[in-house]
Amino acid sequence: MEWRSIFKNIFGNNSNTKQPSTSTEIEIIDGRKAVFTRYNGDFVNDPDVITCVDTIARNAAKMHPVHLSDFAGKKRREQDKISNYVAKKPNELQNAYKFYYQVVSNLFFYNDSIIYVQRDENYKLTGLYPLDFSEGKFYEYQGKIWVKFKFGRKKERFVPYSDCIHLTRFNDLDGLVGGSQRPLVKVLSFKHVLDEGIINAIKTTQSIRGILKSTKSILKPEDVKKMRDQFVKDFMDADNTTGIGGLDATTTFDPVELKPTVATAEQAKSIDNKILSYFGLNENIIQSKYNEDEWNAFYESVLEPIGIQMSLEFTDKIFTPTEKNYGHEIIFESNRLQYASNKTKIEILRYGGNIFYVDELREVFNMAPLPDGEGQKILIDQNHQQNNNIDDSNDENEEGDEENEGEGN
Repeated sequence: MEWRSIFKNIFGNNSNTKQPSTSTEIEIIDGRKAVFTRYNGDFVNDPDVITCVDTIARNAAKMHPVHLSDFAGKKRREQDKISNYVAKKPNELQNAYKFYYQVVSNLFFYNDSIIYVQRDENYKLTGLYPLDFSEGKFYEYQGKIWVKFKFGRKKERFVPYSDCIHLTRFNDLDGLVGGSQRPLVKVLSFKHVLDEGIINAIKTTQSIRGILKSTKSILKPEDVKKMRDQFVKDFMDADNTTGIGGLDATTTFDPVELKPTVATAEQAKSIDNKILSYFGLNENIIQSKYNEDEWNAFYESVLEPIGIQMSLEFTDKIFTPTEKNYGHEIIFESNRLQYASNKTKIEILRYGGNIFYVDELREVFNMAPLPDGEGQKILIDQNHQQNNNIDDSNDENEEGDEENEGEGN
């Protein structure tokens, strides 16, 4: 009942969410259908994959979305309902951190992440919902692109693609959907073989292997089996806690030495590196022991592309063409200086006063903003003040020269 009520709250029960019979499924250039699914192997339960995705998602979820507009040629930050939806409470179930964590997790698990933009009858934004669908197909209807989502086995919804924020990774040849997870599944299949080999090797070395020989006259097959079973019971029975068994003089046991082959450390490391490379990570980022340069590389190669793609998609799908013409956009900011070394922070504090607000400098050191807007000031050092005075005096001299020229004429 809870899921049905949430489903109804997102899509409603009106006929606009059901596929019209006149819609036609879109074919891409090579004749294939544009379809994206959520499953290709059990990689979502692999601990190494979960660790990689979590590392990216929890850092990307810390980026701060801002609603900007262009007012009289100047960019300004808006504090409105749209800002509240994108930066604080996207929907009634999630705060912004949980929302973006799920959005980015879906992107790196499945190479596709869909957010449904819910609107009221006046086309006003009323919610943003990350969709957990099993399959999506693109259709053409009334000259526009639509998407039919399948949820589980029975539920389907047909919605305009313009109401879907769509993030992709490893774009497929059609450019509409993200790439396949087959490369990841292939690497994980190698990893599974290595893990199974280690487990089997441990089991093998903990087992007794050998041949029982009897000096008695030729035994019947059933007697041989009985002798073997008795030996196994003596050594392997759970009640035999000592692990010691006994044989009479007519029976001997010749152990067989087994040396199971397992992957070398280099081979296992190679598989781990392939998984890390697939997600653009390294061990230091995973284990949170990175230095400033490693963090900057991680930000620029992994987090920043996510922020850019989200900025473009959120702007395109949330605002109307008129609003976009007036400079309305969503950007995702991240304070990279929080991850700088103490030496870099001190240098910024010494020389950055002329371009940073006081509150921005305090944020670098994880300090709260000053009250009553006192931190929204830029402290200008004496050298810059002198330069400004020189510029002002030059302007006054130029005005005086123009006046003198006018008098001479």
